[in-house]
Amino acid sequence: MNWRAVVHTLAHLVILLAFCMAAPLAVAFIHKSDNPRWQWEIASFLIPMALSLGAGLWMKRMAPTMTNIGRREGFAVVTFSWLIMTLVGMLPFIISGTTTSLSDAFFETMSGFTTTGATIFSKVEILPKGVQFWRCMTQWLGGMGVVVLSVAILKFLGVGGYRLLKAEAPGGIVFEREKPQIIETAKELWKLYLGISALQVVLLKVAGMTLYDAFCHTFTTMSTGGFSPHTESIAYFSSPWIQWIIIVFMFIAGANFSLYSQVIRLKPGALFKNPEFRLYSAILLVAVVIGLFSVPYSQDAEQHLRDTAFQVVSIATTTGYATVDFDMWPEVMRLVLLLLMFTGGCMGSTGGGIKSARILIYSKALLREMHRLIYPHSVRPLRVGQKVIDRKIVTNIMAFGWAYLGLFIIGCMTVSASGYDLVTSASASAAALGNIGPGLAKVGPTCNWGHLPDATKWVMSILMLLGRLEIFSVIILFTPWAWKR
Repeated sequence: MNWRAVVHTLAHLVILLAFCMAAPLAVAFIHKSDNPRWQWEIASFLIPMALSLGAGLWMKRMAPTMTNIGRREGFAVVTFSWLIMTLVGMLPFIISGTTTSLSDAFFETMSGFTTTGATIFSKVEILPKGVQFWRCMTQWLGGMGVVVLSVAILKFLGVGGYRLLKAEAPGGIVFEREKPQIIETAKELWKLYLGISALQVVLLKVAGMTLYDAFCHTFTTMSTGGFSPHTESIAYFSSPWIQWIIIVFMFIAGANFSLYSQVIRLKPGALFKNPEFRLYSAILLVAVVIGLFSVPYSQDAEQHLRDTAFQVVSIATTTGYATVDFDMWPEVMRLVLLLLMFTGGCMGSTGGGIKSARILIYSKALLREMHRLIYPHSVRPLRVGQKVIDRKIVTNIMAFGWAYLGLFIIGCMTVSASGYDLVTSASASAAALGNIGPGLAKVGPTCNWGHLPDATKWVMSILMLLGRLEIFSVIILFTPWAWKR
Protein backbone atom coordinates (compact mmCIF):
# COMPACT_ATOMS: atom_id res chain seq x y z
CA MET A 1 0.00 0.00 0.00
CA ASN A 2 1.39 3.37 -1.07
CA TRP A 3 0.27 5.54 1.84
CA ARG A 4 1.77 8.71 0.37
CA ALA A 5 -0.64 8.53 -2.57
CA VAL A 6 -3.57 7.78 -0.26
CA VAL A 7 -2.82 10.67 2.13
CA HIS A 8 -2.14 13.16 -0.69
CA THR A 9 -5.46 12.37 -2.39
CA LEU A 10 -7.43 12.38 0.86
CA ALA A 11 -5.99 15.82 1.66
CA HIS A 12 -7.67 17.32 -1.40
CA LEU A 13 -10.95 15.54 -0.62
CA VAL A 14 -10.97 16.92 2.93
CA ILE A 15 -10.31 20.46 1.66
CA LEU A 16 -13.10 20.06 -0.92
CA LEU A 17 -15.50 19.03 1.87
CA ALA A 18 -14.68 22.25 3.75
CA PHE A 19 -15.68 24.37 0.75
CA CYS A 20 -18.92 22.37 0.37
CA MET A 21 -19.96 23.48 3.85
CA ALA A 22 -20.01 27.12 2.72
CA ALA A 23 -23.50 26.65 1.25
CA PRO A 24 -25.26 25.52 4.47
CA LEU A 25 -23.26 28.17 6.36
CA ALA A 26 -24.78 30.84 4.10
CA VAL A 27 -28.26 29.35 4.66
CA ALA A 28 -27.69 29.48 8.43
CA PHE A 29 -26.79 33.18 8.16
CA ILE A 30 -29.85 33.96 6.06
CA HIS A 31 -32.24 32.20 8.46
CA LYS A 32 -30.55 33.09 11.75
CA SER A 33 -33.63 35.03 12.87
CA ASP A 34 -35.54 31.71 12.94
CA ASN A 35 -33.08 30.14 15.38
CA PRO A 36 -32.52 31.56 18.90
CA ARG A 37 -29.28 29.54 19.09
CA TRP A 38 -28.04 30.73 15.70
CA GLN A 39 -24.54 31.38 17.03
CA TRP A 40 -24.13 27.68 17.72
CA GLU A 41 -25.45 26.83 14.28
CA ILE A 42 -22.93 29.15 12.64
CA ALA A 43 -20.17 27.66 14.76
CA SER A 44 -21.32 24.16 13.80
CA PHE A 45 -20.16 24.86 10.24
CA LEU A 46 -17.22 27.19 10.88
CA ILE A 47 -15.51 24.69 13.21
CA PRO A 48 -15.70 21.69 10.81
CA MET A 49 -14.60 23.92 7.93
CA ALA A 50 -11.56 25.07 9.90
CA LEU A 51 -10.76 21.52 10.99
CA SER A 52 -11.09 20.22 7.43
CA LEU A 53 -8.91 22.94 5.94
CA GLY A 54 -6.30 22.50 8.69
CA ALA A 55 -6.28 18.72 8.37
CA GLY A 56 -6.11 18.90 4.59
CA LEU A 57 -3.17 21.30 4.57
CA TRP A 58 -1.37 19.21 7.21
CA MET A 59 -1.92 16.03 5.15
CA LYS A 60 -0.59 17.76 2.04
CA ARG A 61 2.49 18.73 3.99
CA MET A 62 2.95 15.13 5.15
CA ALA A 63 2.66 13.89 1.55
CA PRO A 64 3.62 16.87 -0.62
CA THR A 65 4.04 14.98 -3.89
CA MET A 66 1.61 12.74 -5.74
CA THR A 67 2.61 9.18 -6.54
CA ASN A 68 0.85 6.50 -8.54
CA ILE A 69 -2.58 5.33 -7.38
CA GLY A 70 -2.89 1.58 -7.83
CA ARG A 71 -5.82 -0.72 -7.21
CA ARG A 72 -5.08 -1.00 -3.49
CA GLU A 73 -4.74 2.75 -3.10
CA GLY A 74 -7.99 3.31 -5.02
CA PHE A 75 -9.99 1.15 -2.62
CA ALA A 76 -8.31 2.73 0.41
CA VAL A 77 -8.92 6.31 -0.77
CA VAL A 78 -12.59 5.66 -1.50
CA THR A 79 -13.39 3.86 1.76
CA PHE A 80 -11.41 6.24 3.99
CA SER A 81 -12.82 9.30 2.21
CA TRP A 82 -16.39 8.23 2.97
CA LEU A 83 -15.53 7.56 6.60
CA ILE A 84 -13.79 10.93 6.92
CA MET A 85 -16.72 12.71 5.23
CA THR A 86 -19.09 11.11 7.70
CA LEU A 87 -16.95 11.97 10.74
CA VAL A 88 -16.61 15.59 9.65
CA GLY A 89 -20.15 15.84 8.34
CA MET A 90 -21.65 14.74 11.67
CA LEU A 91 -20.10 17.68 13.55
CA PRO A 92 -22.85 20.21 12.62
CA PHE A 93 -25.44 17.93 14.23
CA ILE A 94 -23.48 17.73 17.48
CA ILE A 95 -22.15 21.30 17.75
CA SER A 96 -25.54 22.85 16.92
CA GLY A 97 -27.13 20.79 19.68
CA THR A 98 -29.39 18.94 17.25
CA THR A 99 -28.33 15.69 18.90
CA THR A 100 -25.95 14.84 21.72
CA SER A 101 -25.50 11.20 20.72
CA LEU A 102 -22.43 10.28 18.67
CA SER A 103 -24.19 7.14 17.45
CA ASP A 104 -27.20 9.13 16.24
CA ALA A 105 -25.05 11.80 14.57
CA PHE A 106 -22.90 9.20 12.80
CA PHE A 107 -25.98 7.21 11.71
CA GLU A 108 -27.78 10.29 10.34
CA THR A 109 -24.70 11.51 8.46
CA MET A 110 -23.85 8.10 7.04
CA SER A 111 -27.50 7.78 5.99
CA GLY A 112 -27.12 11.14 4.24
CA PHE A 113 -23.88 10.57 2.35
CA THR A 114 -24.86 7.04 1.32
CA THR A 115 -28.26 8.39 0.15
CA THR A 116 -30.09 5.94 2.40
CA GLY A 117 -32.54 8.36 3.98
CA ALA A 118 -33.12 6.50 7.25
CA THR A 119 -33.44 9.07 10.03
CA ILE A 120 -33.24 9.07 13.81
CA PHE A 121 -35.37 12.23 14.10
CA SER A 122 -39.06 11.86 14.96
CA LYS A 123 -39.75 15.47 13.92
CA VAL A 124 -37.29 16.99 11.47
CA GLU A 125 -38.83 20.49 11.54
CA ILE A 126 -37.03 21.12 14.84
CA LEU A 127 -33.69 21.15 13.01
CA PRO A 128 -32.25 24.61 12.19
CA LYS A 129 -32.50 25.62 8.53
CA GLY A 130 -28.75 25.44 7.91
CA VAL A 131 -28.46 21.98 9.43
CA GLN A 132 -31.52 20.87 7.43
CA PHE A 133 -29.90 22.16 4.26
CA TRP A 134 -26.63 20.35 5.08
CA ARG A 135 -28.57 17.17 5.87
CA CYS A 136 -30.13 17.22 2.39
CA MET A 137 -26.93 18.38 0.71
CA THR A 138 -24.98 15.38 2.05
CA GLN A 139 -27.29 13.19 -0.02
CA TRP A 140 -26.74 15.23 -3.17
CA LEU A 141 -22.96 15.06 -2.72
CA GLY A 142 -23.10 11.35 -2.02
CA GLY A 143 -25.43 10.65 -4.94
CA MET A 144 -22.94 11.19 -7.74
CA GLY A 145 -20.02 10.79 -5.35
CA VAL A 146 -17.51 13.23 -3.91
CA VAL A 147 -14.68 11.14 -5.33
CA VAL A 148 -16.20 11.45 -8.82
CA LEU A 149 -16.35 15.22 -8.30
CA SER A 150 -12.72 15.21 -7.16
CA VAL A 151 -11.60 13.32 -10.25
CA ALA A 152 -13.47 15.85 -12.38
CA ILE A 153 -11.63 18.84 -10.90
CA LEU A 154 -8.27 17.41 -9.76
CA LYS A 155 -6.22 17.00 -12.93
CA PHE A 156 -3.18 15.69 -11.06
CA LEU A 157 -4.95 12.36 -10.47
CA GLY A 158 -4.56 11.48 -14.14
CA VAL A 159 -4.82 7.75 -14.81
CA GLY A 160 -5.13 7.17 -11.05
CA GLY A 161 -8.57 8.74 -11.25
CA TYR A 162 -9.72 5.74 -13.29
CA ARG A 163 -9.10 3.42 -10.35
CA LEU A 164 -10.86 5.80 -7.97
CA LEU A 165 -13.94 5.92 -10.18
CA LYS A 166 -13.98 2.15 -10.55
CA ALA A 167 -13.92 1.84 -6.75
CA GLU A 168 -16.53 4.50 -5.93
CA ALA A 169 -18.65 5.15 -9.00
CA PRO A 170 -22.39 5.42 -8.32
CA GLY A 171 -24.40 2.33 -9.08
CA GLY A 172 -21.41 0.26 -10.13
CA ILE A 173 -21.09 2.12 -13.41
CA VAL A 174 -18.75 0.47 -15.88
CA PHE A 175 -16.39 2.97 -17.48
CA GLU A 176 -15.74 1.93 -21.05
CA ARG A 177 -13.68 4.90 -22.16
CA GLU A 178 -9.94 4.93 -22.27
CA LYS A 179 -8.17 5.79 -19.04
CA PRO A 180 -6.72 9.13 -20.22
CA GLN A 181 -10.31 10.31 -20.90
CA ILE A 182 -11.61 9.42 -17.46
CA ILE A 183 -11.48 13.03 -16.21
CA GLU A 184 -13.75 14.06 -19.08
CA THR A 185 -16.11 11.20 -18.16
CA ALA A 186 -16.28 12.41 -14.56
CA LYS A 187 -16.93 15.98 -15.73
CA GLU A 188 -19.68 14.80 -18.04
CA LEU A 189 -21.40 12.87 -15.24
CA TRP A 190 -21.37 15.88 -12.94
CA LYS A 191 -22.54 18.24 -15.69
CA LEU A 192 -25.52 15.98 -16.31
CA TYR A 193 -26.17 15.74 -12.58
CA LEU A 194 -26.02 19.53 -12.17
CA GLY A 195 -28.12 20.21 -15.25
CA ILE A 196 -30.94 17.82 -14.35
CA SER A 197 -30.86 19.06 -10.74
CA ALA A 198 -31.19 22.68 -11.89
CA LEU A 199 -34.16 21.74 -14.07
CA GLN A 200 -35.91 20.07 -11.14
CA VAL A 201 -35.35 23.09 -8.88
CA VAL A 202 -37.03 25.33 -11.46
CA LEU A 203 -39.99 22.98 -11.98
CA LEU A 204 -40.59 22.50 -8.24
CA LYS A 205 -40.46 26.26 -7.69
CA VAL A 206 -42.97 26.82 -10.49
CA ALA A 207 -45.19 24.08 -9.03
CA GLY A 208 -45.43 25.95 -5.73
CA MET A 209 -42.51 24.98 -3.51
CA THR A 210 -40.43 27.61 -1.76
CA LEU A 211 -36.92 27.99 -3.16
CA TYR A 212 -35.52 26.43 0.02
CA ASP A 213 -37.77 23.36 -0.26
CA ALA A 214 -37.09 23.11 -4.01
CA PHE A 215 -33.34 22.90 -3.41
CA CYS A 216 -33.65 20.48 -0.49
CA HIS A 217 -35.97 18.10 -2.35
CA THR A 218 -33.93 18.29 -5.53
CA PHE A 219 -30.85 17.34 -3.52
CA THR A 220 -32.63 14.28 -2.16
CA THR A 221 -34.52 13.31 -5.32
CA MET A 222 -31.59 13.35 -7.75
CA SER A 223 -29.47 11.43 -5.27
CA THR A 224 -32.37 9.00 -4.62
CA GLY A 225 -31.81 9.83 -0.96
CA GLY A 226 -35.24 10.64 0.44
CA PHE A 227 -34.49 13.13 3.22
CA SER A 228 -37.05 15.92 3.49
CA PRO A 229 -37.24 19.09 5.61
CA HIS A 230 -40.74 17.94 6.58
CA THR A 231 -41.68 15.01 8.80
CA GLU A 232 -44.58 14.15 6.47
CA SER A 233 -42.10 13.84 3.58
CA ILE A 234 -43.73 14.62 0.20
CA ALA A 235 -47.19 14.15 1.74
CA TYR A 236 -46.60 17.63 3.21
CA PHE A 237 -47.31 19.06 -0.27
CA SER A 238 -50.88 18.76 -1.46
CA SER A 239 -50.11 19.75 -5.06
CA PRO A 240 -50.41 16.78 -7.45
CA TRP A 241 -47.97 18.53 -9.80
CA ILE A 242 -45.21 18.47 -7.20
CA GLN A 243 -45.68 14.76 -6.67
CA TRP A 244 -45.72 13.98 -10.41
CA ILE A 245 -42.57 16.05 -10.95
CA ILE A 246 -40.80 14.11 -8.21
CA ILE A 247 -42.02 10.79 -9.67
CA VAL A 248 -40.47 11.69 -13.03
CA PHE A 249 -37.15 12.81 -11.55
CA MET A 250 -36.93 9.78 -9.25
CA PHE A 251 -37.35 7.63 -12.36
CA ILE A 252 -34.66 9.64 -14.17
CA ALA A 253 -32.25 9.34 -11.22
CA GLY A 254 -32.78 5.57 -11.09
CA ALA A 255 -31.61 5.06 -14.68
CA ASN A 256 -28.06 4.99 -16.06
CA PHE A 257 -26.74 8.55 -16.43
CA SER A 258 -24.44 7.54 -19.27
CA LEU A 259 -27.55 6.87 -21.38
CA TYR A 260 -28.61 10.50 -20.99
CA SER A 261 -25.34 11.68 -22.50
CA GLN A 262 -26.24 9.68 -25.62
CA VAL A 263 -29.71 11.20 -25.67
CA ILE A 264 -28.13 14.66 -25.51
CA ARG A 265 -26.00 13.64 -28.51
CA LEU A 266 -29.29 13.10 -30.39
CA LYS A 267 -29.28 9.31 -29.97
CA PRO A 268 -32.58 8.76 -28.12
CA GLY A 269 -32.77 5.21 -29.44
CA ALA A 270 -29.90 4.23 -27.15
CA LEU A 271 -32.21 4.67 -24.16
CA PHE A 272 -34.85 2.22 -25.33
CA LYS A 273 -32.42 -0.23 -26.91
CA ASN A 274 -30.66 -0.67 -23.58
CA PRO A 275 -31.75 -4.04 -22.07
CA GLU A 276 -31.24 -2.88 -18.48
CA PHE A 277 -33.36 0.25 -18.98
CA ARG A 278 -36.13 -1.85 -20.52
CA LEU A 279 -36.06 -4.27 -17.57
CA TYR A 280 -35.97 -1.38 -15.10
CA SER A 281 -39.02 0.20 -16.75
CA ALA A 282 -40.85 -3.14 -16.99
CA ILE A 283 -40.32 -3.92 -13.28
CA LEU A 284 -41.75 -0.54 -12.31
CA LEU A 285 -44.71 -0.90 -14.68
CA VAL A 286 -45.62 -4.38 -13.40
CA ALA A 287 -45.33 -3.23 -9.78
CA VAL A 288 -47.60 -0.24 -10.47
CA VAL A 289 -50.21 -2.47 -12.13
CA ILE A 290 -50.17 -4.86 -9.14
CA GLY A 291 -50.58 -1.89 -6.84
CA LEU A 292 -53.49 -0.46 -8.81
CA PHE A 293 -55.44 -3.71 -8.41
CA SER A 294 -54.41 -4.60 -4.85
CA VAL A 295 -54.29 -1.27 -2.99
CA PRO A 296 -57.70 0.03 -1.81
CA TYR A 297 -59.02 2.92 -3.88
CA SER A 298 -58.28 6.45 -2.64
CA GLN A 299 -60.41 9.49 -3.42
CA ASP A 300 -60.22 9.35 -7.21
CA ALA A 301 -58.52 7.49 -10.06
CA GLU A 302 -55.78 10.08 -10.55
CA GLN A 303 -54.80 10.08 -6.88
CA HIS A 304 -54.93 6.28 -6.76
CA LEU A 305 -52.55 6.08 -9.72
CA ARG A 306 -50.33 8.84 -8.30
CA ASP A 307 -50.06 7.30 -4.83
CA THR A 308 -49.29 3.86 -6.23
CA ALA A 309 -46.81 5.08 -8.83
CA PHE A 310 -45.10 7.36 -6.32
CA GLN A 311 -44.45 4.63 -3.77
CA VAL A 312 -43.38 2.06 -6.36
CA VAL A 313 -40.90 4.42 -8.01
CA SER A 314 -39.71 5.76 -4.65
CA ILE A 315 -38.92 2.29 -3.26
CA ALA A 316 -37.62 0.79 -6.52
CA THR A 317 -35.19 3.67 -7.07
CA THR A 318 -34.26 3.48 -3.36
CA THR A 319 -35.30 7.11 -2.82
CA GLY A 320 -37.55 6.41 0.14
CA TYR A 321 -40.01 9.31 -0.05
CA ALA A 322 -43.56 8.67 1.13
CA THR A 323 -46.93 10.21 0.32
CA VAL A 324 -48.99 7.51 2.07
CA ASP A 325 -48.39 4.98 4.83
CA PHE A 326 -47.63 2.05 2.51
CA ASP A 327 -47.07 -0.17 5.55
CA MET A 328 -50.88 -0.27 5.79
CA TRP A 329 -51.27 -1.60 2.25
CA PRO A 330 -52.32 -5.23 1.61
CA GLU A 331 -49.74 -7.95 2.26
CA VAL A 332 -49.22 -8.69 -1.44
CA MET A 333 -48.21 -5.07 -2.10
CA ARG A 334 -45.98 -4.94 0.98
CA LEU A 335 -44.23 -8.02 -0.40
CA VAL A 336 -43.83 -6.33 -3.81
CA LEU A 337 -42.28 -3.29 -2.13
CA LEU A 338 -39.94 -5.52 -0.11
CA LEU A 339 -38.79 -7.21 -3.33
CA LEU A 340 -38.30 -3.82 -4.99
CA MET A 341 -35.93 -2.92 -2.14
CA PHE A 342 -33.59 -5.61 -3.49
CA THR A 343 -33.84 -4.83 -7.21
CA GLY A 344 -32.97 -1.12 -6.99
CA GLY A 345 -32.16 1.08 -9.97
CA CYS A 346 -29.77 0.72 -12.89
CA MET A 347 -26.01 0.55 -13.07
CA GLY A 348 -24.66 4.06 -13.36
CA SER A 349 -27.62 5.57 -11.49
CA THR A 350 -27.65 7.14 -8.07
CA GLY A 351 -29.94 4.34 -6.87
CA GLY A 352 -28.96 1.50 -4.58
CA GLY A 353 -29.97 -2.14 -4.43
CA ILE A 354 -28.65 -5.07 -6.45
CA LYS A 355 -29.34 -3.22 -9.75
CA SER A 356 -31.41 -4.28 -12.75
CA ALA A 357 -28.36 -5.28 -14.82
CA ARG A 358 -27.35 -7.89 -12.25
CA ILE A 359 -30.94 -9.18 -12.07
CA LEU A 360 -30.86 -9.52 -15.86
CA ILE A 361 -27.57 -11.44 -15.81
CA TYR A 362 -28.76 -13.71 -12.98
CA SER A 363 -31.83 -14.55 -15.06
CA LYS A 364 -29.85 -15.25 -18.21
CA ALA A 365 -27.33 -17.37 -16.30
CA LEU A 366 -30.19 -19.44 -14.87
CA LEU A 367 -31.70 -19.98 -18.32
CA ARG A 368 -28.29 -20.96 -19.71
CA GLU A 369 -27.80 -23.59 -17.00
CA MET A 370 -31.28 -25.01 -17.67
CA HIS A 371 -30.43 -25.16 -21.39
CA ARG A 372 -27.25 -27.08 -20.60
CA LEU A 373 -29.26 -29.76 -18.80
CA ILE A 374 -30.76 -30.69 -22.17
CA TYR A 375 -27.76 -29.79 -24.36
CA PRO A 376 -24.71 -30.38 -22.14
CA HIS A 377 -22.19 -29.86 -24.95
CA SER A 378 -23.69 -26.71 -26.40
CA VAL A 379 -21.87 -23.39 -26.39
CA ARG A 380 -24.24 -20.63 -25.36
CA PRO A 381 -22.53 -17.33 -24.49
CA LEU A 382 -24.28 -15.05 -22.05
CA ARG A 383 -25.48 -11.98 -23.91
CA VAL A 384 -27.07 -8.74 -22.79
CA GLY A 385 -28.40 -7.13 -25.92
CA GLN A 386 -25.73 -7.56 -28.59
CA LYS A 387 -22.90 -7.71 -26.05
CA VAL A 388 -21.36 -10.97 -24.88
CA ILE A 389 -20.67 -10.74 -21.14
CA ASP A 390 -17.16 -11.78 -20.17
CA ARG A 391 -16.95 -14.76 -17.81
CA LYS A 392 -15.01 -12.68 -15.28
CA ILE A 393 -17.87 -10.17 -15.07
CA VAL A 394 -20.39 -12.98 -14.58
CA THR A 395 -18.25 -14.46 -11.79
CA ASN A 396 -17.97 -11.05 -10.14
CA ILE A 397 -21.74 -10.55 -10.29
CA MET A 398 -22.40 -14.00 -8.83
CA ALA A 399 -19.97 -13.29 -5.99
CA PHE A 400 -21.67 -9.94 -5.40
CA GLY A 401 -25.02 -11.71 -5.05
CA TRP A 402 -23.66 -14.08 -2.40
CA ALA A 403 -22.01 -11.21 -0.52
CA TYR A 404 -25.23 -9.17 -0.67
CA LEU A 405 -27.25 -12.11 0.67
CA GLY A 406 -24.74 -12.74 3.45
CA LEU A 407 -24.75 -9.10 4.58
CA PHE A 408 -28.55 -9.02 4.43
CA ILE A 409 -28.69 -12.04 6.76
CA ILE A 410 -26.18 -10.41 9.15
CA GLY A 411 -28.35 -7.30 9.22
CA CYS A 412 -31.50 -9.33 9.88
CA MET A 413 -29.84 -11.22 12.72
CA THR A 414 -28.54 -8.01 14.27
CA VAL A 415 -31.94 -6.30 14.33
CA SER A 416 -33.66 -9.52 15.48
CA ALA A 417 -31.15 -9.90 18.31
CA SER A 418 -32.18 -6.40 19.43
CA GLY A 419 -35.71 -7.69 20.07
CA TYR A 420 -37.52 -6.75 16.84
CA ASP A 421 -39.94 -8.85 14.78
CA LEU A 422 -39.02 -10.55 11.51
CA VAL A 423 -40.72 -8.00 9.22
CA THR A 424 -38.94 -5.11 10.92
CA SER A 425 -35.61 -6.97 10.89
CA ALA A 426 -35.79 -8.02 7.23
CA SER A 427 -36.99 -4.67 5.92
CA ALA A 428 -34.49 -2.71 8.06
CA SER A 429 -31.61 -4.82 6.76
CA ALA A 430 -32.82 -4.51 3.16
CA ALA A 431 -33.40 -0.77 3.54
CA ALA A 432 -29.94 -0.12 5.00
CA LEU A 433 -28.01 -2.33 2.59
CA GLY A 434 -30.01 -1.13 -0.41
CA ASN A 435 -29.73 2.54 0.68
CA ILE A 436 -33.51 2.92 0.69
CA GLY A 437 -34.47 4.49 4.02
CA PRO A 438 -37.94 3.49 5.20
CA GLY A 439 -38.73 -0.17 5.66
CA LEU A 440 -41.81 -1.83 7.11
CA ALA A 441 -43.34 -2.28 10.56
CA LYS A 442 -41.28 -0.44 13.22
CA VAL A 443 -39.03 1.23 10.61
CA GLY A 444 -41.93 2.02 8.28
CA PRO A 445 -42.67 5.32 6.51
CA THR A 446 -44.33 6.90 9.56
CA CYS A 447 -41.60 5.73 11.96
CA ASN A 448 -37.96 6.60 12.51
CA TRP A 449 -34.84 4.59 13.38
CA GLY A 450 -34.02 6.43 16.60
CA HIS A 451 -35.40 3.63 18.78
CA LEU A 452 -32.77 1.14 17.61
CA PRO A 453 -30.02 0.35 20.15
CA ASP A 454 -26.73 2.15 19.51
CA ALA A 455 -24.91 -1.08 18.59
CA THR A 456 -27.57 -1.85 15.98
CA LYS A 457 -27.30 1.67 14.55
CA TRP A 458 -23.56 1.18 14.03
CA VAL A 459 -24.15 -2.12 12.21
CA MET A 460 -26.82 -0.49 10.04
CA SER A 461 -24.41 2.38 9.30
CA ILE A 462 -21.79 -0.09 8.13
CA LEU A 463 -24.37 -1.82 5.91
CA MET A 464 -25.22 1.58 4.39
CA LEU A 465 -21.56 2.16 3.50
CA LEU A 466 -21.15 -1.34 2.10
CA GLY A 467 -24.27 -0.96 -0.02
CA ARG A 468 -23.26 2.45 -1.38
CA LEU A 469 -19.73 1.33 -2.32
CA GLU A 470 -20.93 -1.93 -3.88
CA ILE A 471 -19.57 -4.10 -1.02
CA PHE A 472 -16.22 -5.17 -2.50
CA SER A 473 -14.57 -1.74 -2.28
CA VAL A 474 -14.88 -1.90 1.51
CA ILE A 475 -14.43 -5.56 2.42
CA ILE A 476 -11.31 -5.88 0.23
CA LEU A 477 -9.49 -3.75 2.82
CA PHE A 478 -10.09 -6.48 5.40
CA THR A 479 -8.16 -9.06 3.37
CA PRO A 480 -4.38 -9.58 3.58
CA TRP A 481 -4.08 -9.16 -0.22
CA ALA A 482 -4.84 -5.43 0.02
CA TRP A 483 -1.84 -4.79 2.28
CA LYS A 484 0.83 -7.03 0.79
CA ARG A 485 3.43 -5.37 -1.39
